[in-house]
Amino acid sequence: MLNDKAVAAGLRGKVRINASGCLDQCEHGINIVVYPEQTWYGFVKPEDLDELVESHLVGGKPVARLELADECVNTPQCPHKQPKAV
Repeated sequence: MLNDKAVAAGLRGKVRINASGCLDQCEHGINIVVYPEQTWYGFVKPEDLDELVESHLVGGKPVARLELADECVNTPQCPHKQPKAV
């Protein structure tokens, strides 16, 4: 779905979209990370994809409302993490 939207926006050969697991960010729902700037998006829904493509991939402007806070990416203190059962 994201790849189709990127192609439709004229980005064929300019961006690469790969499928992956949760990138160790499972607590953040569906994730997208954009390199080389390492912008992490979380809780992404299908209805967010057009905005991500147009704003970030085409326009170079990250979508602030979907960005994960720095303290949530690859850190144990993320408030979205559930405590492990003992």
